[in-house]
Amino acid sequence: MLKIRSLDKNSAAQRLGLKKDDVIVAFNGQPATDMLDVAYFDSQSDFSVTVERKGVRLNFDVHKNAALPMGWDFYDESYIEPRWCANKCVFCFVDQLPKGQRKTLYVKDDDWRLSFVSGNFVTLTNVSDSDIARIKEKKFSPLYVSVHATDDALRRKLLGNPSARPIMPLLKELADSGIVLYTQVVMCPGLNDGKVLQKTMEDLFSLYPAVQNLAVVPVGLTKYRCGLRDIQPVSKQIAAETVDAVESFDARCAEAAGEHFAYCSDEMYVYAQRELPSYEYYGDFPQLENGVGLVADMRYQFDLALRDAVSAKKGSFTVVTGVAATPFIEQVLDKARHLFPLLNVNVVTVVNKFFGETVTVAGLVVGRDIADALKGRADVGDTLLLPRVMLRETEDVFLDGMTLSELKKITGKKVIVTADGYDFCQAILECK
Repeated sequence: MLKIRSLDKNSAAQRLGLKKDDVIVAFNGQPATDMLDVAYFDSQSDFSVTVERKGVRLNFDVHKNAALPMGWDFYDESYIEPRWCANKCVFCFVDQLPKGQRKTLYVKDDDWRLSFVSGNFVTLTNVSDSDIARIKEKKFSPLYVSVHATDDALRRKLLGNPSARPIMPLLKELADSGIVLYTQVVMCPGLNDGKVLQKTMEDLFSLYPAVQNLAVVPVGLTKYRCGLRDIQPVSKQIAAETVDAVESFDARCAEAAGEHFAYCSDEMYVYAQRELPSYEYYGDFPQLENGVGLVADMRYQFDLALRDAVSAKKGSFTVVTGVAATPFIEQVLDKARHLFPLLNVNVVTVVNKFFGETVTVAGLVVGRDIADALKGRADVGDTLLLPRVMLRETEDVFLDGMTLSELKKITGKKVIVTADGYDFCQAILECK
């Protein structure tokens, strides 16, 4: 139910005559489905809206600048309840979580609507024909699609879903309707790497530019895989072979299309022990949230702030990070130390005991592992610096449920959470 909670003063919605607690039942005479319809029509200039007010239906004609929002807000129950995943992926990270954590960690959503709204990757295995028609009609774009393999038999095996519809015809149908698609492959050694990955890349590029890009990320394996399929971890050799294959294919794409298409995530380069590409390589950073180009962006943002730095900040600092990011953090800190010898900062690398030592990314470091890593160390600074990715998007809570306040209390330290390289630099240096 799309029930209006409030209206901005002098907004288009208020001037139209809409009121608090009105329930939107239709747009342009068609039933209103969910908040995606609200978002779609909010971006239109001319449309009608039908509301129910105290049992009476009222029609309003909207005429506004398409760039100006309606200025309405809705009750929480109006927002989308995620659709449950229909798959049983052999590499599902949720299936590898320890028991006894907060319930939200075990939610397996696979909802194309959240893909459009939030950039979540979805498999499209639970979209209906009416969903597809709606996506095409209202041009809900871009969508973020977990492909994993374009060979349908293998894809069904990877997804653990024998009824998954063929992926390439579906992607082509969406592409032909003008839907932009960002794609990913979770690479599992011996399953969808090598020749299979090569075919997947070729198939997806055949739908360029509708399929804008592809990210290849290594499978994440925790220590909690008892009873699950035996999957080989990504070794240095496999990672190097994958980087070579993706870079070689992308070079041909760039020559043909004039821009990059296929990327490996930063983690793949770390596994391969290869130097990461430059900042310019990533263009508009289309898959930054998927771990593609995070290091390059962090370095660039840090260097921007470093140009304006005038002195080291007083006090001592300890940067807390995961195993994978430590070398890159040390590199940027060396630049700062060279310019400002009085800078007192060190790095503490947190080994992931919660998920297992094979998990090395900073975004999966938990509070209790940070506390254990700092315990008893004499070199911990007055202030701890943590990256924002360690915490939930909307809360100061780690994946193990520990809050930021609890970590502060345990360590007795001040904590600064940094959003990017620019924030990081400004946390330790005085900038003009």
